[in-house]
Amino acid sequence: MTGYRVIAALDLKAAEDGGLAAPLPAGTRALLVRFPDGDGEPAAVTLGAVVTPRAATELAPGEKLDAQVLFWADEARIYATAGASFDLWYGRVVGHGTVISEAGDDREDGERS
Repeated sequence: MTGYRVIAALDLKAAEDGGLAAPLPAGTRALLVRFPDGDGEPAAVTLGAVVTPRAATELAPGEKLDAQVLFWADEARIYATAGASFDLWYGRVVGHGTVISEAGDDREDGERS
């Protein structure tokens, strides 16, 4: 898969606070990433991504962790910039995140744009 990749700090809500009811496996595509618009209004842009924790095998309710977020939509380059904040959506907001760094394109060797 090609796409745009960032490293983000994630803060998942506890289950009793409306977070995930159960852990999701590393590499899940179940979460959506929602970036606010310029005025701070939620959900101006919602993008799908593969979320993979850097040092864990799952995304568990109540955890704070760093993760690789691999977007498959080109417009992620516009919104997922260093310092950008976002919500994690799974039928409701189940956590929040902040982009730590941009890892850039995730292309196979020899693949060109």
